[in-house]
Amino acid sequence: MSGPSSLAGALDALKDAERVHHDRLAATTALLADISFADILLLLPAAGSQDGHGGGTDFVVTAHSRPITSQTVHPDDLLGRRVTAAERPLAALALRTGVSSNGGAYLADQHRWVQSLAVPVNFRNRTIGLLLREFPAVSDRVWGRLENTYFGLFRRLAGMIADGAYPYAATPGDHDHPPRVGDGLILLDAWQRVEYLTPNAHSALRRLGINGDPTGRRLAHVGIEPRALQLTVSAALPHTEEIERNGHNVVVRCLPLVQEDTIGGVLVLVRDITELRRADRLLITKNAALAEVHHRVKNNLQTVSSLLSLQSRWLDGPEAKEALAESSRRIRLIAAVHEILSGPDGDSTSFESVVASLSSLLRESLAPPNAPISIKVEGAVGPLPSEVMTTMAIVLNELVQNAVDHGFGGGEATTGHNEIVVRISRAGSELRVSVTDNGVGMPDGPLQEGLGLTLVRTLVEHDLGGRLVHRSAPGGTTVELATPTVAPNP
Repeated sequence: MSGPSSLAGALDALKDAERVHHDRLAATTALLADISFADILLLLPAAGSQDGHGGGTDFVVTAHSRPITSQTVHPDDLLGRRVTAAERPLAALALRTGVSSNGGAYLADQHRWVQSLAVPVNFRNRTIGLLLREFPAVSDRVWGRLENTYFGLFRRLAGMIADGAYPYAATPGDHDHPPRVGDGLILLDAWQRVEYLTPNAHSALRRLGINGDPTGRRLAHVGIEPRALQLTVSAALPHTEEIERNGHNVVVRCLPLVQEDTIGGVLVLVRDITELRRADRLLITKNAALAEVHHRVKNNLQTVSSLLSLQSRWLDGPEAKEALAESSRRIRLIAAVHEILSGPDGDSTSFESVVASLSSLLRESLAPPNAPISIKVEGAVGPLPSEVMTTMAIVLNELVQNAVDHGFGGGEATTGHNEIVVRISRAGSELRVSVTDNGVGMPDGPLQEGLGLTLVRTLVEHDLGGRLVHRSAPGGTTVELATPTVAPNP
């Protein structure tokens, strides 16, 4: 049976060190596909097959890479596919003998023959799997020096795979923009002289100020000596380096070509990432400007809140003072939400963490001194769009304030313990929130809406496209709302 279970069973049969070796090889199959102009399949013996030496073994495809340098012979992804020894006889032969096998394979699902090369994947004197190179039996591709160089590189790496020398035992310092074969390739001989380079590699070197033809010369003699190359030669391990010169950025990745414990050459992949680095710098500049805007917005909101608080001291009427106090509290709340969402983790901040932060602020600003109020948050929904979070924060502020004003007026509660519970949950694409207090409740009949509840209904029903209901009885009030997790377009 093909699928995830077959794949997992084949991988689980490997020892820990063998699994690491397999995974490293799987990570390099794209390179092997590009330089061999063919599909590369990585096969492991299927769990529960007849024997472990290829006689009647079924295989599971554990990696599949298509070339960007040629056409594919497998339009469908074969990862997890189970194939029999009859379908891939060369794989069974290579597994049994530990020697590479070359020939043809008939693809029954495509009703055609392909050329195939089966390379044993050896690790610590044991064949743990097979690497297959499959390509059209008939091709109109005209082979030139580039094609011959690429395929020669594949043969060398295939020999290293059979010897257990590839993939490398370690891969130090990978890069965030690693080069691929099509970006540029330089082949160095055993004396580190340029044996061949592609046109793209030549262009990358020119951007670093190397204008002449470096063929037959060491890179150090033409004005560039990557430290990655020195480390590769000294340690026989791949190394990557980013070179910045003349306003250009070029990534250089060096891979040692080892034969009988001797470095017989170096494969150098290069990639010009100048435009990517310019985009990175532009993004950093814009992020810095955006952070400054966020900072100023927060400070301005706090200034407005302070001015309202200061202005309330000059008023005599208690209603006017309370109105300014409510406005100041709303602005402080918006400033707090803005600060959370504009932080480095704003996009991944969960709604429940925002509600928890707001509950602390509300507890401090709303609770009467003679009747402390407990505000509990239950449930989790994860991150939400910032416009939904900001609007919901204002809604929760009004609902909690309403519970304090009407449910705990005078500091009295039905149970002797003043408590507000905020419950949040998600049902599909809908956010559900309820605010419950254990206060004195509200009378039956039409809900008398003040400014706070009017604002809540407007935000929930019109801004968020949701709905709002309330239930009240002696012993508490519950307000429930449901809204889409994505705000509707205005």
